[in-house]
Amino acid sequence: MGYIKGADRDQIILFPDALDDYVGADNEVRAIDAFIDSLDIGSMGFKAEAAKEGRPGYDPRDMLKLYMYGYLNHIRSSRRLQKEAARNVEVMWLLKKIVPDFRCIADFRKDNAKAIREVFKAFVKLCNTAGLLSHESVVIDGSKFRAVNADNKSYVSSNATKVLLDVEEKINQYMKELDEVDAAEAKPGALTKEDISGVLDYLERRKKQLTEALEQMESDGVNHICTTDPECRLMKTRDGVRPSFNVQTAVESQNHLIVHYDVTSECVDWNLLEDGISGAKEALGVENLEGIADRGYGSDEGILRCLLNGDTPTTHPNKGEKCRTFRFEKEDTEITDEMRLSDDHDTLLACVKAGVLPDVLQRDDVEMEICKRREKGTSLYLDKETGEMISYAEMKEKGGLEKEKVDVKRSPPLHPYFERDIEKDIVICPMGQTLFYAGPGQPNGKKDMMIRRYHRLSACLKCKNKCTLGRERIVSFKDGETRKDEHFYDKAMKNEIVRKTNHRFKAISLSEEESVWNEWVVLRFYPNQQHLRKRNTVVEHPYGTVKRWHGASYLLTKGKQKAAAETGLSFLAYDFRRVINLLGAQQTIAMVRA
Repeated sequence: MGYIKGADRDQIILFPDALDDYVGADNEVRAIDAFIDSLDIGSMGFKAEAAKEGRPGYDPRDMLKLYMYGYLNHIRSSRRLQKEAARNVEVMWLLKKIVPDFRCIADFRKDNAKAIREVFKAFVKLCNTAGLLSHESVVIDGSKFRAVNADNKSYVSSNATKVLLDVEEKINQYMKELDEVDAAEAKPGALTKEDISGVLDYLERRKKQLTEALEQMESDGVNHICTTDPECRLMKTRDGVRPSFNVQTAVESQNHLIVHYDVTSECVDWNLLEDGISGAKEALGVENLEGIADRGYGSDEGILRCLLNGDTPTTHPNKGEKCRTFRFEKEDTEITDEMRLSDDHDTLLACVKAGVLPDVLQRDDVEMEICKRREKGTSLYLDKETGEMISYAEMKEKGGLEKEKVDVKRSPPLHPYFERDIEKDIVICPMGQTLFYAGPGQPNGKKDMMIRRYHRLSACLKCKNKCTLGRERIVSFKDGETRKDEHFYDKAMKNEIVRKTNHRFKAISLSEEESVWNEWVVLRFYPNQQHLRKRNTVVEHPYGTVKRWHGASYLLTKGKQKAAAETGLSFLAYDFRRVINLLGAQQTIAMVRA
């Protein structure tokens, strides 16, 4: 039995008469054509009018169609796009058989970086009008995209200084060898005068690069610099520390479409939550929004700004806590109704510091409490030698806080933490001993039933590897807390254990009437922990698709604005493919033309 055979190459084939017959009615290129033709490219910043003199240029709509088709099919190179325009029937139909030069293709993306970003916004607006986007919450995350900057073109001040000294040492060494070559006959296999001169030329160029980089870092007040693309930064990635951009995205939770993105030079996500939520609100056309993010966005200042904007910054609270706590010393400020209704952050903060909850914070997940705290430094101490009562500042000046290092030998524990069993109400110490409940905690001298203390004197006295210099160790756990790390053993190995040496002074317990108390405003925000569980399932998929499937984990253009246009094309391709998978090509065309 034979194989399947193809047609004879010399046989005459009757192709369809029209190019349109090669493209089916449900082909995605028809959706691309309809979407780009619906755009008002003049208002976006593209050159909308054709040239009246000289050789005419290409229509920006055709160039946009080519790029959109390329990114949808994992083709980002301008040379490859030129090849596709000459051999791909779908691209021939899309561009009506024009074949732009690869330089024109590359220059279009470079010269229209700002306008290309508007195309992404236009598609998000179209999806929003069609009801494909959720207005309840977005998931925000960041990812590092490799910049157009080689590793040896990025410098850190400390490393660059060491490398410069090494280069100067090598220059002196080769100069010495060059003198020896001039004075003596060349040995077989040794470097010639020309070889040494070539190495010296390279070392001199390297020395000049390092010197200029160090001078620029000193003048700019930074500790690292990238010379090929000065707008990128050295960032920690999975492949190590590399020159990169931090790309932020906001993904809506219904259909997992990217509604907002931004390209930043920030090495971490710490202060970027407010910008992500604000960009998503503008894209969705809503006043308030919930932004779900991971611990990397856990800046207290950023979360408070989001709350004052009326948004919901859903992030993990600090370890072992159920809420995010903000503390302010109470101020005597007269608060008016106008101040409570204001949208100015400083005015709203003044309301909070006065103990008045503004209207924007009157919500179920926010609560306020006014409590008293002993004023710092107002405690009294008894001088045992003179018998006089002195203040904290005087005690400190006389050396009451002097400490010395103690050489403590400890073996590694069984596990470096105290573990609490809530059901049995016991605690297992790092050496495996069981500690029992010993009453509530007493912060600031007041019993707090939400804090439980555990200890066991008999176990500590017999323990030869205990985690304290005292007789016993008392451990306190907050409500719901099950584990507390113990760093005593690590400090002992590093010789960082200190002990108080001056026992001349004794703290005097003051009554509530004798103490100086300050009023503090405590603001607590309780994020919805259930919403955090869907974060990975929403925001990681777009990054995985763009960086792995599309192969766009590295950038092809330099500069933040051009990188934003390039990532915008990648995210537009992701959203477009997502919509076609949801609706189909024909319904997508109907959505565009509606």
